[in-house]
Amino acid sequence: MKSVYVCGSFKFLSQIEELENMLTKENIVFMVSKSLDAHGILRCLERIDQADVVYVVNPKGYVGKSVSLDIGYAYAKNKPIYVMHSIDDPPVMSLIKSVLSFNELIRFLKHDGTLKM
Repeated sequence: MKSVYVCGSFKFLSQIEELENMLTKENIVFMVSKSLDAHGILRCLERIDQADVVYVVNPKGYVGKSVSLDIGYAYAKNKPIYVMHSIDDPPVMSLIKSVLSFNELIRFLKHDGTLKM
């Protein structure tokens, strides 16, 4: 089973926590950054290094500056990146492997990284 780093704007904390609960129920290994301290971005990058895949919680396609940095770093590290909704910025969206709902993400992770929908 693959591990996942979950990121997203703090605007969407309730959706991130919803996904956390779903992942916990499925016994899927995940990491989430929720800290706003000065070392927050470094911890995010460390967690990206530790995870097999990155998932962006982005209702209506929104990604802020910090999440854009996460996406760029994950891409540079050859981590597959999945998003909840398509991103309106074509250059950023070109770095994304696929759009997956929470349930699709869980099926993907449980099947060791194969998309069996």
